[in-house]
Amino acid sequence: MPARPYKPARKIDSMDKPEPKYIYAKNKIWETIRPLEIDEKIPGERVLAKELGISYMTVRKAVDNLVAEGVLYKVPKKGTYVADRKAKKVGTKNIGYFLDGGIKDGVSSPYYSMIFDALEKEARKNGYSLMYVSDISGDNLPETLKKIDGAIISCFPRIENVIQDVNKIVPVVGIDNSSPDKTIPSVIIDNFNAVVDSINYLCSLGHERIGFVTGLDDSDVGRNRLAGYLSALRSNGIDEDNDLVFKGDYSFRTGVEAAGYFLSLDRPPTAIMCANDTMAIGALKEVNKTGLSVPDDISVMGFDDIDIASQMTPGLTTISAPVEEIAKHSVNLLSSLIKGIELDNSHITLPGQLILRDTCASNKKSKVATG
Repeated sequence: MPARPYKPARKIDSMDKPEPKYIYAKNKIWETIRPLEIDEKIPGERVLAKELGISYMTVRKAVDNLVAEGVLYKVPKKGTYVADRKAKKVGTKNIGYFLDGGIKDGVSSPYYSMIFDALEKEARKNGYSLMYVSDISGDNLPETLKKIDGAIISCFPRIENVIQDVNKIVPVVGIDNSSPDKTIPSVIIDNFNAVVDSINYLCSLGHERIGFVTGLDDSDVGRNRLAGYLSALRSNGIDEDNDLVFKGDYSFRTGVEAAGYFLSLDRPPTAIMCANDTMAIGALKEVNKTGLSVPDDISVMGFDDIDIASQMTPGLTTISAPVEEIAKHSVNLLSSLIKGIELDNSHITLPGQLILRDTCASNKKSKVATG
């Protein structure tokens, strides 16, 4: 079956950048000390200089910078220690919104653009400004964290270790996925049941061969949407068919390729559900290109309810992601953490809503159906 392997964005090594040596040294020292506990002593400056292969004076300047930023503190004649990195004398009134560099198109993608706009409005209501950080794994992370009071992060397992590091310095709330150990508060969508509702709806229209274009399988979002599809098939008495599952990556191109693949089968599906709207729009375009009609010949459904879903013709049937509720809950949770208020509920799951428009119809033995 066709598949599109995930290719993470290249992480640029700090030595690729024309920056002062003490900045490079500071970032390297940061990597050394961030797993340490508060009040734990760090290696001496001469030891660090030898380990990093950098002059003693450069390391000393880097350590002095970290002391000035409140990351470290010095005790005369005893050494340098890790400070309480969550303690801030004066709040910045800034919230950081972090995206993993592996997310295609970043905040300019339709879904994350909606998330950012909603977060920005909610942050403003709470007296904060929102800063967007395009790659949580970037070398400038220490500099960024001193400018914010807390962070809202689109969590993915591949950056779990970095998220935990950030949480040692400022409060963090995760969206999209929960952290595996549940130590970080989160606001997520009930992806499993949202897809179950969608497939049940298609089955109620008489569809029995339903293609599914997955999201990425390296996160709960992608895995739970696929699991919802498979569970709904079973509950409707429909056998699983591996030929009807296409591995997607949330891109328009994947939707085009998925529709082409499904229509090439000896027994094509009569309906296609995609794990996001962008792939659904790509699938719809490819179906139209073949001369078939949506929804008369084949039904198409998406997930997210991005702006264009209601503006296109025909209007896309989809699951609406509760973007405003995600923003409201995540900012409120983070604001409480920043103020030191204990949370009553640190993990919130919100339902998606089935939005019926014009791309799904009953299965009436369409041109693609062969029984």
